[in-house]
Amino acid sequence: MSELRTVRGMRDLMGPEMRIRDYLEETAIEVFRLFGYEPLDSPIMELWETLSAKGGEEVDAETFRFEDKGDREVGLRFDLTVPLARIIATNLHLPKPFKRYAVGKAWRYDRPQAGRYREFTQADVDIVGSDSPAADAEVVLVALEFLKRILEEDYIIKINNRKVLRGLTEKADVPESLAHECFRAIDKLDKIGKDGVMEELRERGIAEESSRFLIDAIDMSGTGMSVLDRFQDVLEGSDIGQKGVDELRFMAQVFDECKKSKYVEFDMSLARGLDYYTGPVFEGRYLGEPDVGSVLGGGRYDNLIEKFGGPPTPATGISLGIGRLIDVMLEKGLGEDLAPELDAFIAPIKKPMVKHAMRMQCDLVAAGISCEVDLMDRSLGKLLELADSRNARYTIIVGKRDLSRGEVSLRDMLTKETEQVKVGNIVERVLRFTEQAGPPS
Repeated sequence: MSELRTVRGMRDLMGPEMRIRDYLEETAIEVFRLFGYEPLDSPIMELWETLSAKGGEEVDAETFRFEDKGDREVGLRFDLTVPLARIIATNLHLPKPFKRYAVGKAWRYDRPQAGRYREFTQADVDIVGSDSPAADAEVVLVALEFLKRILEEDYIIKINNRKVLRGLTEKADVPESLAHECFRAIDKLDKIGKDGVMEELRERGIAEESSRFLIDAIDMSGTGMSVLDRFQDVLEGSDIGQKGVDELRFMAQVFDECKKSKYVEFDMSLARGLDYYTGPVFEGRYLGEPDVGSVLGGGRYDNLIEKFGGPPTPATGISLGIGRLIDVMLEKGLGEDLAPELDAFIAPIKKPMVKHAMRMQCDLVAAGISCEVDLMDRSLGKLLELADSRNARYTIIVGKRDLSRGEVSLRDMLTKETEQVKVGNIVERVLRFTEQAGPPS
């Protein structure tokens, strides 16, 4: 028999990984709701004509695309933004601004490497209908609140503006038809370095003098207004470039008011490779180890909904990379910290006691008490070991002799003291004990 394994670039999540994923998703959803976002879901599979409407060389190269049994061309969604654009374009009655969040899987036929998988989970927030840079600032603030809750201090969100980059290509005398070629090359700076970007620009038809200007300019980055003053100086004479700087200035003022400036860096090299971005773009990184690359990304996409047949509609959003953050949190030991702790473990002595134990479990669960019943007919010694391994605060021992008197044995797993409790009083007693004692240390 051949070895059973996952498809390349995909992985199973069990135990600590799943606990972390649940924690990250629950934290993200809590933050999204606090900022007033509504939930939305969409199919994992879309018609190819829908996916390809976004355009760009990455779509065709990275999409899992195939024919279904009805000979229709379909594909797995590669992000959660394109389905949103389709939904907005076909539901014009939605009030604006429409603020939605979505958590789900996406797929890209990318080269697997550390921190990069072909199947991954994203958590997105988007604002549709507002062209104000305040909307761009808000989705960044949402991401910053999420990062604060899970990483405390070790993170940065880099921000640039496609208008700034377009201003740079204007100043470099790059034809507008080649501007996106420049953006794609610049987007690879972290991976291939300046020499690699120079070579990419040459291969994409950009003159060497223009390429030199771009390489020198994108070296600018920093926090606060001073770096934006430098952006403005470099872009003097470019109306679109200056407009991009003005949008970044407004965002910087918001971050300063919210006392978030130290977590935001304005970086002229940030391009984001996707063609649909039209304004501010964002990318977040964890500053510790392991280095998993960007842990969030996004930006403004004012033209995308129109590509799906909708009216011109401004939109902006940001996506949290749950899969990469799982690797970060595993390294920090969070998987073990999130191990579940039971209020009670119910230990039936011999099989005939299992049905009685399960009745008690139903009563305890109905009262909000977490509990588990052993289903394997183990000895009492093994059951107590298992209760310890499950971090149970109490063990309820259900034996034939005790039950004949209408009682069970309640064992405190910290003090190791055991007392007899009437079956009808077990819920009240466990509730009272857990309230008094608190969680196990």
